Parts: sequence; structure tokens; C-alpha cells
Amino acid sequence: MRVEDKMVVISKPILLDYTCYELGHTWTPSCKKASFDVFLLVFKEALKIYGSVYFIAGLVRRRGKAYFRKKFWLELLQSSFFLTTNGTLFITCFCLWRRMEGSFKHVSTISFFPCIVASVIAILQERKSRRGLLAVYMANVAVETIWRMLKARGWVKSLPHGEVLVFSLAAAGYLYYFKKAGGLPDGTLSILKKIFGSAEMSGVEEVVPNDMDGEVIDINRNGPHHNHTSTTANQKRSYGPVVRWLRQCPKHYLCKHGHGCVYYVLEGSVKMFGIGYALQGAVKLVSSISRVFKQPKSVIKSLVHINNFQLGAFLASFVGIYRVLNCLLRWLREKDEALHGLVAGFVAGWSMLFYKSQTVALYTALKLSEMLYFKGIASGSVPYIKCADIIIYSISTAIVFHAAVIEPHNLRPAYWNFLLRVTGNKFAGMNRKLLDPWVPNCSKLFPDFWPDYDYRFTNLRKP
Repeated sequence: MRVEDKMVVISKPILLDYTCYELGHTWTPSCKKASFDVFLLVFKEALKIYGSVYFIAGLVRRRGKAYFRKKFWLELLQSSFFLTTNGTLFITCFCLWRRMEGSFKHVSTISFFPCIVASVIAILQERKSRRGLLAVYMANVAVETIWRMLKARGWVKSLPHGEVLVFSLAAAGYLYYFKKAGGLPDGTLSILKKIFGSAEMSGVEEVVPNDMDGEVIDINRNGPHHNHTSTTANQKRSYGPVVRWLRQCPKHYLCKHGHGCVYYVLEGSVKMFGIGYALQGAVKLVSSISRVFKQPKSVIKSLVHINNFQLGAFLASFVGIYRVLNCLLRWLREKDEALHGLVAGFVAGWSMLFYKSQTVALYTALKLSEMLYFKGIASGSVPYIKCADIIIYSISTAIVFHAAVIEPHNLRPAYWNFLLRVTGNKFAGMNRKLLDPWVPNCSKLFPDFWPDYDYRFTNLRKP
């Protein structure tokens, strides 16, 4: 049977005469015990996940002791109960849905509608300040999942460098508003300012160059560190003239950066290459800690991994191209406007060719859509949808969970591994072979899996 034919079969009412034990919680015939098992597993992992996230975030934001004594624990428990509720109620609603219908009458009802109910109740327990972030993240995963499902059915084809194009369009939008006064929310503006600097922002005065930046002053000439300081000074003197020459290169009178245009471009590129290389290197290093004693060379491999260079090259060229095009357009057009940010942002976005990421591209595009939506509300051009974050999160999560049940091979691998982690591998324990006649490749990830049933509660036998 062709894929297209099977999809036609799926669209018709189907009586799946299986119990929730036979199809879903195959490790136990008790629905109550299944929900309780999932509750314990998800809550345990949620504490680990959010504990580390909030602890690191607290350190980065330099929260005081008062935060870690009280607010940290409240935020940790609230987010942990949110995730636990979502996972626990999913399996609970899965069982209740079958009892209400008498059986699973359609493949889509197995997981989609139970998950919507679970997700709505769960997201209401989370802080309002986090609901929008969760909605955007799950919408990101859902869009990617739908694309993978359509692609697997042959209904769409991949566009070469499609994720790069999406990122470039999003970058164009963000950097257009970056050059407009009041164009971006404070949080987004702060992030872009750290990446691109403040010279391209609207309303910023010209940066006055510090002439002492290039000087080498040895205040410890006669001190105990004279040799070390002298060596450093000699090294600086060796490239000092080059740096001074670059700083003294011409710049357009409309440019707000302190030194010459060439120095402005190179300085941003070199800085971002170092940051990108260090960030990716740190990630690789942390992931290799468990192998340090068995494979000491893994540390060196982590520090010189090709991904480190790729992320560094992406960020360096992203900032460098954006800066050079803005300067060039000022020289050519004799004016500085937000349109330059649009053009420079789109071209600079193609730097993602060095470090392709479908996740980053989709997330950036969705965050831009969210920002434009709120701008539309403020201008009165689009209506305000109450509880939009709850609606988006619930529907997106239902789409993702539906895919996790009937075609997990089309789910983003990282998110599938996350589901396995938080449920103690229970998600992999579903008997997807029972759905193979109606869902193409449903058991693709687990072709040889068959649950160890208690035959007092089922007549199913391994085929």
C-alpha cells in the first residue's frame, strides 16, 4: 500500500479495539499506577532541569542571597509542577478519553485531544511571565514537526538552505527595528546591543574615541612583575602601529562609531569570533566531562572541535557583514536610515551557512512574529486575542505529542530525547506495532519492540 493510500485510510473512522494498557501504558495494566509512575518520574526530572536552569540564571543575573533563600524555591516548584502536570495529565486523559468513547475510534483522538486538556491545565499553573516563552518554544517545535511530517509524506520538498533564508528574513526584521527609536522591546534591544554594539542604534550620540586605548603604560616597570609586564608591552608594541593605523582610517561623518570604519568592522568580527568559539567550546567541554578519566584527549578534542570554529565564524561574519554594509551604505547614499538595517540584516543573516540551525531560525522568526503581533495590537491594526499564549502552547504541545505517539521518527531528535528523559523512557514503551496498519512507519524507531504484557489482562500475543 502506498503512503497516500494509507493516509486516506487514516482519514476514515477507525475502531481501534485496544485497551489503554495494550496501546499506551504497557508497563502496568493499572491506569492509576501508570499516572502515578509518570508523576514521580517527571517531577524528579523537572526538579533537576529547572533547578539547574534557575540556579545558573540566578548566578548570571547576580541575584542576591534573598532570591536563593525564598524566590528560587518557589519558582523551581512552580515550574516543576507545571511540567509534571503536563506529563501526568497526558497519560491520565489518554485513559479517560478511551473510557468516555468506549474505544479509540480514530487515530487522531489517541493523543491530540487528551494532550490539549492536559496542556491547558498545566500552563495555567506556570507563571504568566513564562507562558509566552513556552508558547513560542512549543510553536517552534510544532512547526518543525509539521514540516517533518509533510516532508515524510512527500507533500513538500526541502528548500536548499531554507533555514538560512528564514533566519535572514528574521534578522532583516530585527535589525530594521534596531535602527528605529523605540522599535524593539527592552530585552531584545539589550541582546542586540551586546552583539552589534550601540553605534547603529537610533538616537545614540557619536562615540568619542579614547586615545589611551592604544597606549602601553608600564606602571610596574621597577616592580616584581617587571619581566612579565615588559613581555606584554613588547607584544603590544609589535602590533600597536597596525592597530593605530586601523583606528585612524577614515570614517563617514554619519558613522557614530569612535574609530575608522575598517577598525569598527574588524573589532566586532574578532570579538564575536572569540565569544562564539568560547561558547561552543564550553558546551563541548561540559559534555565531555564524563569521559575525561577514560579518554583524557577528549578535552583537547572538545577545545579544537570544528563546531567551535563554525559558531565563531557565524557570529563573526554576522556582525562583520552587518557593520560593513551599514558603513558602506552611509558612504554611498550620504544618509543613515532604518532601511540600511533591513538590507544589512538580510545579507548578514546568510552567515548562518557557517552554522546551520533550524531551531534557531524558527525560534528567531517566531519571536519576530510575536513582536510584530504586539506592534499590530498597539497600532490597532490587529485584534487582541485573550489567552493567546495558552492557546498557542496547548495546540502546539498537542501537535508535538500526537507526533510523539504515532510517528516519533518525525519529531525533532532533541525533543524526543527530552520526552524519553522526563518519562523514564515510558514514551518509548507504547505498542506502536498495533498502529502500523493505519499509520505508515509508526513503529519505525522500535521495529522489534513488543511489551511484556501480563496476559491476565490481554489476549494480545507477539506476532
